[in-house]
Amino acid sequence: MSIPEHLKVKIQSIPEKPGIYMMKDCHGNIMYIGKSKCLNKRVRSYFYSNHEWNKIKRLVFNIHDIDIIVTDTHLEAQLLECAMIKKYTPIYNSQFVRDKNYVYLRIENSGKNPLSIIYDRDGEYTFGPFRSKYSIYNLIELLTKLYPIRKVENTFEFDYHPLPIVMNYEEFEKNRESLIELLTNKDSLKLFLDILKDKMEKASLSLHFERASQLRDIYLSLKHLYRYQNNDISKDREIIMGERVGNGYKLFYVSDGNLIWKKKFEKISVEDVQSFICKTKIQKKNIVTNKNEKSLMDFKSIINKELKSSYFKVIDEDFDAHEFIKGLIEL
Repeated sequence: MSIPEHLKVKIQSIPEKPGIYMMKDCHGNIMYIGKSKCLNKRVRSYFYSNHEWNKIKRLVFNIHDIDIIVTDTHLEAQLLECAMIKKYTPIYNSQFVRDKNYVYLRIENSGKNPLSIIYDRDGEYTFGPFRSKYSIYNLIELLTKLYPIRKVENTFEFDYHPLPIVMNYEEFEKNRESLIELLTNKDSLKLFLDILKDKMEKASLSLHFERASQLRDIYLSLKHLYRYQNNDISKDREIIMGERVGNGYKLFYVSDGNLIWKKKFEKISVEDVQSFICKTKIQKKNIVTNKNEKSLMDFKSIINKELKSSYFKVIDEDFDAHEFIKGLIEL
């Protein structure tokens, strides 16, 4: 495919910096929004690489113009991409555009089904939001084959039933208490997973392969939930992140998964860090964060993912600005 001359000129002018790019059609409509650590390399790949997917071929064929927004860091590019996709909902973007369809998992007080899927947070024992309705529905269906689950002292007792059994009132209540324990206590869920894995391995050794297969499916589904519970590094925490930006540094203040403030420094000192934290705490009182929990989940996921590979410290009574700067300079 030949590239229009005006796009060749545009591509050549795109810097090798992090940021987002917006592909527009001939009417000025944004068709696709993406992000990259190196904008020039990423945008160039659309036009100078062979693409197998028809979707990408159609996108490239209809590109009339490209807008870019340069950011200092990849984290800012990811957050900006998420915000812009939610704002414009481009036709070629699938991620971040359907947060209204995210679901919650709720433990019920009564009824035939101990667990249910709902679309709004309601009740004390409501968990989520989760992106995949199917994965939560699958988990609910699989768990019915283990009911009733009983918490006995420091362990859990349950049996596998190919067909779900009908629980009486006492069994339902005991089962409900166990579900509350599993979904509110990461250690309990880890213990339950270990017991489930042991039963799965014993079933396999006993040549009960169908049972082992079903237990494996339940194990993997719960394992996904366990990872979800442990992915929120920033939950209920005040965190300071630092990155090298050119010859300087950039600091980010994260509170309970929300990016509250950021600032760039050519040089950095203990006083700069202390002042940054102090001013952010004051300004935090006047900052209104996104109250839409489902939409906010995507931004929190980006921040938590970035924290796993970034330099940060928790701001608590043990926080040491000297130590933070030492680690930052060594990046």
